[in-house]
Amino acid sequence: MDIVAIMGSPRKHANTDMLLDEMIRGAEENGHDVIKHYIDDLDVHACRACGVCMSGKDCVFKDDGYTVTHQIADAEGLIVSTPIYFGQMTGDLKVLLDRMYGITHNPMIPLSGKVALIFTHLGPEGYYDSYIELMKIQPFQMNMHYQILDVLDVGSLGDVRNQPNKLIEAYEIGKRF
Repeated sequence: MDIVAIMGSPRKHANTDMLLDEMIRGAEENGHDVIKHYIDDLDVHACRACGVCMSGKDCVFKDDGYTVTHQIADAEGLIVSTPIYFGQMTGDLKVLLDRMYGITHNPMIPLSGKVALIFTHLGPEGYYDSYIELMKIQPFQMNMHYQILDVLDVGSLGDVRNQPNKLIEAYEIGKRF
């Protein structure tokens, strides 16, 4: 598997998922193997800040969070797709990304690669620019040493199928992996 894709919305087959599928399609047509995870299908315990991972040992939780974070560490690329709820990524996605903490501090697991981010929200396009800029830096560049391949910001209420330019843009970003 070259790329791990995380669908951070609980709504399968809705806008966030359709955009992710287009990005995956572009990456696969460019020769990449992609594994997709629906955050709602995962059993991920929240980090307890016990510090075990900081001592060079594995996380105490051997749940789906353990599996997915290690897949991310082994992958060459990462796609994160999330709606913005109350100015943030979904809570379940944040719980998963928090579990990357130990991996990002383990010198035996060098993280690097490309990441593409998809954000959907009900505001006008550009409404959450400051949050999106923060997400590009922390955690993806600062802690995980990823190169931001691109960010797709899809605002406005309505079905993304009525915005074919956004679906094409998602596909084209995927082709650049």
